[in-house]
Order: sequence, then structure tokens, then C-alpha cells
Amino acid sequence: MKHFLKLCLGSLCFSMVFNLIGNKGIKLERFGTGAYFVWTVAFALAIIIAALLIRIGLQIASIEWQKKYPELELLKDGRLQIKDIPKSQRILAVLSTTILLLLVYLCFIYLIAYVRRNSDSLFRSYLWHYMPFVSISCYCYVAYVFNRGHLWWLTPQHAISLFGRQLPERIIELEKTVEKIVHVVHPTILDEKIVIGSLYDILYSHAKFEPDFTEKMAVRMFDVPFYFSSKGEKEVILMDGTRRKADRFMQELEAIGLDKWYFRISSNCRVNMMLVRYPVAANTSKIELRKEVFDSLRNTMTEMDIEKLLVATQWVRKSRNLTKFLDNVNNLEHRGWDYPIPLN
Repeated sequence: MKHFLKLCLGSLCFSMVFNLIGNKGIKLERFGTGAYFVWTVAFALAIIIAALLIRIGLQIASIEWQKKYPELELLKDGRLQIKDIPKSQRILAVLSTTILLLLVYLCFIYLIAYVRRNSDSLFRSYLWHYMPFVSISCYCYVAYVFNRGHLWWLTPQHAISLFGRQLPERIIELEKTVEKIVHVVHPTILDEKIVIGSLYDILYSHAKFEPDFTEKMAVRMFDVPFYFSSKGEKEVILMDGTRRKADRFMQELEAIGLDKWYFRISSNCRVNMMLVRYPVAANTSKIELRKEVFDSLRNTMTEMDIEKLLVATQWVRKSRNLTKFLDNVNNLEHRGWDYPIPLN
């Protein structure tokens, strides 16, 4: 309620100043007229309605982000924490909300101008003199609301986030104490799909990396962080850092549907996205491996050699292929991750 009252007062003050601005500067003679009072109240109401619509847009965006990044804790202390959301998606959400608000606002302005004389010239004059200021103000306010992440209404989820620390651990009745044991079902390796934030830890705890590949002619795809293909030559880098020819490796993965886990980070190199640290920003310039993977590769590779393979080329960033992969990564299946895959 406090925030809403502050909005009403701020909207009224802003509207009073805005309606004194004319084509050629501030016109104080408007103050006190009946028309000035009507337009001031109407514009203040428009600002309040716009503020409510912005928060609805923020709520919709947060729902989509939670589906796309289930491993992130977006709601904390009653506010939406969007700093870990990729910057491009935050800007897109702010811009789309701003454009939608401006379109609705222009429709009302045109309807008001339509019932007056010279409606077209009046509408064009408004666009020329007022819309730049209105557009910039609208964008700044939308960006402010999204960055603050402050919603006025309380859903059950928001209430728990705000007052969870104050809630008793037990529900106490007048005559007896009721306790309820909730069994949390954690994902297991037998699940058809596992959220990407938990997948690596579950697979690694089930079967750690192989220590030696010297005499192995078939390996798990979980032990192959990199795959190379150029001019008919196909090779892999195994978990111990050794490089081996692998003419049949990708063909075998395609047969069981696991080839989609290998993301093409450059023209001739693909990286196993099961083995990287999440979340990954869609516009990142470099992918980061999990610590166990990196330490295992350091047996025979230098840190610089590993880092070079993880740099996303400019072509990758422009093509938005990484964005498409991240949008679909939670739909990928892991069945077959521990099958022995022939290299040649």
C-alpha cells in the first residue's frame, strides 16, 4: 500500500508539470483552468495504469525465465532477482514492455485527437513535441521496475519468500501439534530427463571418469569433452587429455540421439555440454568446464590449450546457435551416456 500511495503522489506531481509544458515552453497560464485539472488527473491515472501493466509484464517475464532457467532462484526476499538472466533477454523484455505501453498510449491519444478539429495535424504535432520525452521516460521507468524486481501483489510464493523466516516450523493447534514429514524426491539417473543444473552431478556421482584410456577402443561419451572434424579427419580429446582418431564416434552417437549434446563452438570443434558449468549466458565469449573435467584434462594438456578450445567464435555469437541450444537443453535425454562408443 505504501508503494502504491507513493506512485499516486508521484504520478500527480509529474502530470501537473507535464501539462504545463507547451510547444514553446512552460505555460503557467494553464494552471487553475478546468481543462488543466481534467488533463492532469487523466494523465496521472494513465501513469498509474501503466505502472500496473509494467508489473504484470515483469510477472509474465519472470514465469518464462523460471521455465528457461529452473536452476536459478529468481524470487528472493519478495523481489525478483534478474541479475543472472542474460543481458540480451533483460533488454528484450524491457523494450517489448515499453513498446506495448507506448502503442496503447498512442491509441488513446489518437482517439482523443480524432474528436477534435484538425485531428491529423494535432496528432502529428503531439508526436513531434511530446513523444520523444514520453518514450524516454517510459523506457527508463520500465527498466527501473525490472531492475528493482518489486511486485506489489502477494501470491502464495511471494508470501513465503517474504515471511518464510517468520513462519513457525510446526503448525501448533490448541490441543495438539501437527507435524508433516515431506519426502523430497531427488532426480535419479533412471529419470528420462534431468534439469541441466543437476545432470552432471548425478552422472558423475554414479560413475566417475575413467583413469586410463591407453588400450580402450570404445569409450563413454561422458569421457569425451571435445570432438574435432575437418577435411575428413575426425578426432576426439579424451578425459585424460589424450587425442585419438574417432571415425565412427559421432556416427554412433547420432544413432542413439546423443550427438545433440556436442555443441559446435568453432568451425571444427564441438564441446560436450554435459561437462560444462551452468548457467551459461547466451552471449558468452567462453564456456567453462566443470572443475573435475578441467583437472583431468590438465594431466596432459596445458591450461592455455584447454582455454583456447572453449572460446566461442564470433560466428557462434552472431548465429545465436548457443541461444537455441540453451532454450532446448532441458529437453535433451541422457540415456546412453555410459554406453561404450567405438572410436574406429
